[in-house]
Amino acid sequence: MQDQQVFRITLTAPLINKAFNIAYLVYGEGKAIAVHHIIEDEEDIDNYPAQLIIPEEGGDLQWFLDEPAASELSHKSA
Repeated sequence: MQDQQVFRITLTAPLINKAFNIAYLVYGEGKAIAVHHIIEDEEDIDNYPAQLIIPEEGGDLQWFLDEPAASELSHKSA
């Protein structure tokens, strides 16, 4: 096996927030509680840094959830 270099790019929340389109793709029952905390609870960025993602003016944030991932949300929309 050959040694391969791996390069990593880190995107910070301020940089992500400058994006025109931001999407979360979440599936599975194991993510339902976290999704609930991120979307519906008070800010707790230490435990849920996804709450830092708030697009700047003109940007759009979309959540794509399957039913199990959305199962703990009190407000459901299609």
